[in-house]
Amino acid sequence: MKRAKRFVKWVYQDSSNKPNWLMEDKSTEINLNLQSHFTWHKARINFLEFLIISLIRTRSVVYSLNAVSLNDRAISSNLRRIQRFMNSFMIDFDLIAKVLMALNPIKGPYKLSLDRTNWQFSGINYNILCLTIVADGVSLTILWTMLDKRGNSNHNERKILIIRYIRLFGLDSIESLIADREFIGKDWIEFLSSHSIKFYLRIKSNLTVNQRGRALKVFWLFNNLPLNQICVLDKPLQINGQWIYLTGMKVLDSKNVIEYVIVATYQIDHQAMQMYAQRWTIECFFKAIKSAGFNIESTQLTDQKRLEKLFAIVCIAFLWVYRVGQYQNQVKPIPILKHKRRAFSIFRYGLDELNRALMFDLKAVCKYVNLLSCT
Repeated sequence: MKRAKRFVKWVYQDSSNKPNWLMEDKSTEINLNLQSHFTWHKARINFLEFLIISLIRTRSVVYSLNAVSLNDRAISSNLRRIQRFMNSFMIDFDLIAKVLMALNPIKGPYKLSLDRTNWQFSGINYNILCLTIVADGVSLTILWTMLDKRGNSNHNERKILIIRYIRLFGLDSIESLIADREFIGKDWIEFLSSHSIKFYLRIKSNLTVNQRGRALKVFWLFNNLPLNQICVLDKPLQINGQWIYLTGMKVLDSKNVIEYVIVATYQIDHQAMQMYAQRWTIECFFKAIKSAGFNIESTQLTDQKRLEKLFAIVCIAFLWVYRVGQYQNQVKPIPILKHKRRAFSIFRYGLDELNRALMFDLKAVCKYVNLLSCT
């Protein structure tokens, strides 16, 4: 490692763009100002800051890669530090949620999106239920539950997550909740209605609805629609004993097979389909923490508590990257392509820019650090 550094120093000796770590120990130079958010011992906060920077540098959660990137100490020593932090340090995840909310650039009340991310590695199932804030092209995770099982979440798991959010941030901070077909059921809808939470829930097209005293599959209500035309039913219908309003449309899926997008709402809403479309932002978050960003699927952790700590750190790193991308998009907007979409995401913009700055531009890094102090 020392020999490699000496070689690169020689290569860059006449360059004004030589990497920051060649000029000084950058890890001791960069301070993310997280001490204003955490009450931990200073050494723990410093280590967390180093690890966040390392995650962004390596774009990976693998311990061995981050042990190399963490600082210029012995790799074996860095690896032990990471392992000790993940194994033994106790984290208050309510505090993490408050930090994530403080760093979040979106102003409330919030559109919340609820979904799961899951993957498998060597026969181990990783399953995380996430509650996120809808932002520009992506969602920002605030709370989550580690599900020690395969498959869907149940009513109680979702209810506990929402109640925890209300305890921490208040019911008034919720504008609405968006969720996919997994998140349905009589008890779930009754819980949301009892708290007057405005919801946009996609329902399965084969559910039975009671219309004028007769039972029929809900897709029949939208069967005569032309493709891609939205229909808002102006009268409530009863599904699973709950009165709801429906908005639906008929579309073609990727295999050119007709499918129905049917959204249940708390009250009649002519923008229901447009609101539900924002659920896709949580899928963009999942992609960002996986293949497009931090490659969390490459972790080989099997302990749920350690995985939850790692996920929390990834969420903090993600928020910083997003804020940098958002800032850069204001300075130099992302090009818009012919299909009216951005050439790349705000997250990708921030990730690439932060990596460039960490390598070559310490002044820019200090500017981006200031984004974390804006609470």
